[in-house]
Amino acid sequence: MFSKQHLMVLLSVLGAFTLTFVLAAQDKQQDKKGPDWKDRAEYDLYDAAQKDQNPQTRLATLEKWKQQYPASDFADGRRDMILTTYQQLAAAPGATPDKQRQVIDLAQEILKEKPNNFRALSALLSSVQALKPPTPADLDLADKMANYLYDNLDQVYAAKPEGVTDAQWKQAKDASKPYAITVMKWVIDTRKEQTKDNARAQQDLEKLLQKDTTQAAVAYDLAGTILAQAKQKPEQQPVALFYYARAAAYDGPNALPAAERTKVREYLAKVYPQYHGSAEGMDQLLALAKTNATPPADFKIKSTVDIAQEDAAKAAEEAAKNPMMTLWVKTLKENLLKPDGDMFFMMNVEGAGLPGGANGVTKFKGKIVSMTPATRPKEVDLAIEKPGVGDAKLVFETALAGKMEPGEELEFEGTAKSFTKEPFTITFAVDKDQLVGWTGKNAPAAKGKAAAKKKQ
Repeated sequence: MFSKQHLMVLLSVLGAFTLTFVLAAQDKQQDKKGPDWKDRAEYDLYDAAQKDQNPQTRLATLEKWKQQYPASDFADGRRDMILTTYQQLAAAPGATPDKQRQVIDLAQEILKEKPNNFRALSALLSSVQALKPPTPADLDLADKMANYLYDNLDQVYAAKPEGVTDAQWKQAKDASKPYAITVMKWVIDTRKEQTKDNARAQQDLEKLLQKDTTQAAVAYDLAGTILAQAKQKPEQQPVALFYYARAAAYDGPNALPAAERTKVREYLAKVYPQYHGSAEGMDQLLALAKTNATPPADFKIKSTVDIAQEDAAKAAEEAAKNPMMTLWVKTLKENLLKPDGDMFFMMNVEGAGLPGGANGVTKFKGKIVSMTPATRPKEVDLAIEKPGVGDAKLVFETALAGKMEPGEELEFEGTAKSFTKEPFTITFAVDKDQLVGWTGKNAPAAKGKAAAKKKQ
């Protein structure tokens, strides 16, 4: 998101600022109407300071100048020189934390009077990041100043100093926006590390992404921050998946490097099915996130829980339409076909009068598949679930009258006696008065046989 190249551009322009003060001071020496040295001694102090390459001795000279000439016409430029010297001392090997504090305090003093001072803004942001660790107040200050730099770039770069080329000035301006984003991101990361407050980090990352929608690294971190709150806010998981998709699919300015996008996509391919139950819809999600920095208002990904609830609702709807079939398939068949189906039969089905009014069902209904024997049967095979596939065997103690044709419909209730898993069949003992729809009749006896029988 931010390379060292941006920082080097800023530092090069800061270096040019030191020369700027030198040239400006000399020009004003010739312009008697503008600022001027109080006397030769003041100029000598300035001259000694700007020529001194040792920041420690230069600072002593600058402090002496400040003490002897507090109301100098060049007080602003002198503060800039002191700020630069503080920065050099803070960057020296073995420098103590108070050196960074000197930079921060003086930069704040300058910014109170001149909020668009490029040098002070850059110095403050750099020094706060160098603190180990920064305090919450330091983080708030850096966030405030980075936001100011980002939001007021034209004002900060309104007046190009002397000694800085147009190309340098443009380079610095172009580098400042990504630098400000980097500082804001650093603040968020550091604050989250210190406080473990993912909810605050999520809000801050969302605001940062609003500032620059092209920042794929921000989208990636936002996804992880939201996912870290999955237990507290499970309803936000689809949003996290969206931002992972954004980081994986977006390939415009400030996109992740191709190798990193591939890794994010691989991770998404792992977590998306865990949430949704399958990879269905992931390609559409990637296409959506590629062209949208934030999820649409109506964005939703169904979770496995959502899908299960929908399936349950559909099953309930179907059960309401045909409670008898639901009782037969869902309650009896599916449980009996499970590995522990024999135990289920023994504990819940065997010897029970079925359907027995369960779910309001008083009779099972099926169509005849076959009868044994074909006439006056004592066994009838019925197809309840699928036409032509027997899954209920009715056994009668005495034979039924006559016969009926396959495909004709019967209703019954009876006592469950046994079952087989393959083919699936439940055998019922059924009394004739528990059977509805039997229309078979025995053929009438012949007249001769009837008369003979009568004489006997």
